[in-house]
Amino acid sequence: MKKIVFIPLDERPCNLEYPLRLFKNRDDITVVCPPKSILGKKKIPANIEQVRKFIVDQISGADILIFATEMLAYGGLLPSRIYSVTDSEAKVAAYRDYVIQLKKINPQLVILASNLIMRTPRYSSNDEEPDYYGEYGAKIFRYGWLIDQKKREVLSPAELNELETIKKTVPQTYIYDYEQRRAANLKINMANMTLVKSKVIDYLAIPQDDSAPYGYTAMDQTVVYSAIKQNRLQNRVGTYPGADETGYTLLARAVQIVNKRQYKIYPFFASAVGQLQIPLYEDRPMVESVKSHILSAGAEIAATPTTADIILAVNTPGKKMIEAREQLTNPDVTYDTFRNLRAFVSEISSYLATGKLVTVADSAYANGGDLELISMLDEQNLLNQIDVYRAWNTNCNTVGSAIGSTIIQFDLPQEIRFQELINNLIDDVFYQTIVRKMITDDYLPKYNMTYFDLKGDADQVATQAEELLHKSTARYLRKTLTGMSNYQIGIEFPWNRMFEVNCQLNSMED
Repeated sequence: MKKIVFIPLDERPCNLEYPLRLFKNRDDITVVCPPKSILGKKKIPANIEQVRKFIVDQISGADILIFATEMLAYGGLLPSRIYSVTDSEAKVAAYRDYVIQLKKINPQLVILASNLIMRTPRYSSNDEEPDYYGEYGAKIFRYGWLIDQKKREVLSPAELNELETIKKTVPQTYIYDYEQRRAANLKINMANMTLVKSKVIDYLAIPQDDSAPYGYTAMDQTVVYSAIKQNRLQNRVGTYPGADETGYTLLARAVQIVNKRQYKIYPFFASAVGQLQIPLYEDRPMVESVKSHILSAGAEIAATPTTADIILAVNTPGKKMIEAREQLTNPDVTYDTFRNLRAFVSEISSYLATGKLVTVADSAYANGGDLELISMLDEQNLLNQIDVYRAWNTNCNTVGSAIGSTIIQFDLPQEIRFQELINNLIDDVFYQTIVRKMITDDYLPKYNMTYFDLKGDADQVATQAEELLHKSTARYLRKTLTGMSNYQIGIEFPWNRMFEVNCQLNSMED
């Protein structure tokens, strides 16, 4: 039995329960993780000392250690955005020394790490950022964008005027605080690359959360990319958009390492134009991100479908990406004119008919799935043949988790993979695309709740969500779930808000 020690980005289901449940039916690998009670919650940091002790206690007999730097250094994803930067140099040194010590305890230990480039959201909200971001977030984003753009090209008079206006309206203490924290986080990025160069860390993933072509994140990228090139670390450090899918990615890489097998993945896209689109919340064409995620997961890009172990079917936008909820209320006609779903589904069907393992990364929309695609796959009885389906949050969250899940579950029985697929359809498609908006618009206002605060009534909201999810499932999975009625959908709101849920399909019997 091989052993993996896993330290997640934070305690949310997408980073903890969801990837770990993929291993519950494997008898060749055990994955151990610290108890959830010490992993913090939202802005409350984890008990870093206890997390580090857990690792030390577990690694002597382990084959692989996977850790998110944000958890190990700051106590989680959100704490990494709001912590005090006092004594940052000492904290970086202590972190570096700790990781070096882990390798000394077990020199044979393979260490796979992740470390985000800190995001800069383009909207004003302090739900996941410092308090001042609630009022000045959008302006801070634009300030970083314009400062970066000014370094690379000439700003227009209107842009120069906008920059000066922002300087006058955003308190400089907030700009200073934000930039100091970014600088401190960048030092951790650079420390990790030093650990890669010295072969303490065997592989480092550097995802970029909510990235954009210009701005603070892009400026940090430039520093990181330069260090990678100067130290010739291109094959041991992966950089690409993403964040919450990283657990899947590194666990998939670990599975291939311990099994001494590398999978070949052949991607194809629903649209020639769509694969070249820059998805919402990202900074590069979709096709380039797909390549990065295949490689970061430790897999190989197959040149042809014939040589592939896995076919990755990537659903794409039309001429531009819109939010998933808009397909019902404000559809974009280019989703019909700039792609051909009939041909896409036909190609999926053809690969399945030849016995190929097919995974669907539904990246047509942001924050949810493509209802037309689901209907077409259901109509042709293809959903119960597909290996994995993902369609959540961003393109790279979707692509990375789809690839990772497929590799982790590769040798598991079809009925086990099918239950996971249905679970993902309920969360990714029916909750994120349909139910989340319905409850936010029609239910929460009646009870004085908001999208970001369900107050003390989360159980009441969950009951409403479960009822609506059953209706959506019955409507869109008419053929896929024929004869299957003995299932229950369980919903929890881990951060007491509408954005994410813990969705559990409690039973699934024919």
